[in-house]
Amino acid sequence: MTPILAKVTAMEKRGDQYQVIVQISPKYRGSFNTLAFGEIKPHSGSLKDGRLDLVYYQNPGINIRDLFRLWTLH
Repeated sequence: MTPILAKVTAMEKRGDQYQVIVQISPKYRGSFNTLAFGEIKPHSGSLKDGRLDLVYYQNPGINIRDLFRLWTLH
């Protein structure tokens, strides 16, 4: 696995979900399905133009401006 530099840019609790936006390099050409997450995996998510939109059902324990642990399976 190859690490990807990523940073949390926004986080919001909506009902029983946590919506997290993570910025990665727009040069990353892989798909969402080739990403590997740390211990707490998102329930769902999407990737477009270097922006990851993630949904968690439990608090992921991260804050805005935190580095986000992310890898690619390539």
